Amino acid sequence: MIEAVGGLQTAPDEALIARIREGDEAALSTLYRRHVDAIYRFVLAQVRDPQTAEDLTSDTFARMLRGLDAFRGDASFKNWLYQIARNRLRNHRRSAPYRLNLPLSPNLPEPEPPEPPVDEDRRLRERVLALLKPLPPRYRQVLELRFLAGLSVEETARRMGITIANAKVLQHRALKKASQAVQEQSLEPRR
Repeated sequence: MIEAVGGLQTAPDEALIARIREGDEAALSTLYRRHVDAIYRFVLAQVRDPQTAEDLTSDTFARMLRGLDAFRGDASFKNWLYQIARNRLRNHRRSAPYRLNLPLSPNLPEPEPPEPPVDEDRRLRERVLALLKPLPPRYRQVLELRFLAGLSVEETARRMGITIANAKVLQHRALKKASQAVQEQSLEPRR
């Protein structure tokens, strides 16, 4: 048993978890301070928005606390906590509206004034699909899955039956090709 609060600082995560299960708030505070910065940086690197990263980090720790009784210790606590954060990120991405922002090139003229939101979404989707149509099938598929269906890179790779690295490469090449197509279209005279 850890006697002094100073001893909590050096206690392994598993000992702190045992104390938390007994209602020791100092152990919870120590465990939180030990991991919060790393989880926040991990989440921030994914979402690139400090407020969203703070919210997801807070939610990660809330879920950790609610699920602590279910933690069996099969994996390290740190790995388990990162898995909770990854799940929160996945859920966030699924709920966040993903759009391929047109134009892809800053040289294109501004889009026409927006119509009501439902029509704008439909028109944007039609424009994106028209842009994707001339792309090779694999490029079109990766962009449709990533940006129109809002899937993560991992989900896109799984759906396409390819590796995550291959999905990233395909996405990069497809975006480059789509950007070139937009630039070419902007150079054509308007009718």
